[in-house]
Amino acid sequence: MTMKSILVLLSILIITGTTVFGQDSTLKEEQIQSIEKLIRVFKTKSKRKIADLVYYPLRREYPLKDVKHKNDFIRRFDDIFDRALIDLVAKSKIDDWSEVGWRGIMLENGILWISDEGKIMTVNYQSPREKQLLVHAIQDNRNQLPKSLQQFNKPLYLIFTKHYKIRIDKKADGIYRYAAWKIRQAKSEPDIIVENGVLEFHGSGGNHTITFKNNAYTYAVSIIEIGSTDTPDAILEVLKDGKTILTEDGDIKRN
Repeated sequence: MTMKSILVLLSILIITGTTVFGQDSTLKEEQIQSIEKLIRVFKTKSKRKIADLVYYPLRREYPLKDVKHKNDFIRRFDDIFDRALIDLVAKSKIDDWSEVGWRGIMLENGILWISDEGKIMTVNYQSPREKQLLVHAIQDNRNQLPKSLQQFNKPLYLIFTKHYKIRIDKKADGIYRYAAWKIRQAKSEPDIIVENGVLEFHGSGGNHTITFKNNAYTYAVSIIEIGSTDTPDAILEVLKDGKTILTEDGDIKRN
């Protein structure tokens, strides 16, 4: 599995972590052995041993920084794996784990995802400490913006295309907001702000599009969670009176 494939899979697992799929609860013998090994390691509570069972980078909720490598994981271990989560894994039974097709193996309803080899791919859990760190990270993110963009509940995406920097936020009232800057213009205020985004998912893989309408113009930002190694992170399509006038691939900047 390539690094691109792993990152794509991790994104899907984060998005779908609390969803119950039509799953086959029958685990293969080698999967059971991987789970049992993971449980034994968690019983030791050894940060280093657990760190050896992680796929890196380990995604954290944006704008928290992803865990880049083993030393970073050990440094941030207590923020992510508090006693409640460690005990949950260490005391789990085989019946608490389920195979979910190509997505991997999940604990309970997706609080933790591992590969067939027992490598931790996704942690859909936030300790009280990490929740507080997220609050601070969001506030730091907000403070870096012009006042016209400081009112939001959750930052979602920062995307760079060939000609534009795009920011998508979710406001407290559930409205999705689009802001864009021309890359070669060194100014803090965006060139455009649109606050009527509509989210639409495509299938169960996590791919989705957020569409914003502004008079004759439509801005459609597609987020590609599952695709080939050549698939971009995102695609911007701009339409005028229903006709496409611009399409650009985009890279999502996480941290």
